[in-house]
Amino acid sequence: MASKIILERFLWFHSEIKDLSNKVSVRNIEYSKTAEKIYHAMLEALLSAKPVRIEYPSPHNSETATRDILPLHLLHYRGTWHIIAHCALKNELRDFVLLRIKSITPCENKIVTRFAAEQVREYIRHTFGIFHGKATNEVCLCFSKDVSSWIAEQAWHPAQKTVIKKDGRLCLTIPVSDFREIKREILKYGAQVEVVSPKSLRMEIKNEIEKMKKVYR
Repeated sequence: MASKIILERFLWFHSEIKDLSNKVSVRNIEYSKTAEKIYHAMLEALLSAKPVRIEYPSPHNSETATRDILPLHLLHYRGTWHIIAHCALKNELRDFVLLRIKSITPCENKIVTRFAAEQVREYIRHTFGIFHGKATNEVCLCFSKDVSSWIAEQAWHPAQKTVIKKDGRLCLTIPVSDFREIKREILKYGAQVEVVSPKSLRMEIKNEIEKMKKVYR
């Protein structure tokens, strides 16, 4: 009797899994397309803890360099795949964007890493994201009534503070370590958001708007 129940549950679960694609889906936008060959080769190297040799163009110029790396962590960040690896050339942790890798082959050189999992996580915290790393700035953004309820549902940072004003606007205060990505988030909301502080970020947004005006003249 017990075996029959187990079999029935297994068959039910199997049928549900087969139908899962009809019930669950994910749609991404603004993502980078990574070649399957590169992705699978990197994933295999990561799981087997084997070093690889990659051809990687510099993000600062058009020169392509050969790097021997030991993959340590595969990260999907804001639509782009990154591999955090021990770079033999620099003998340090480095971030490589999979999209930019031109080729990947097995590496005969042995790379013994000194970086533990916690050090890799710390590197990621300091390297990725507008809210990661050592926060040096507190940013206050004021959103219009039209989007305030939507913003109130979002978790931007564990230490965020929100205040709803009498006119329906929402003020969001968050600690950030870098202005580069927060600027893109602000500009995404257009006239629906105002930078209250700091003054330096407010001026950067204002200057960017002036540049946009020249584009659309």
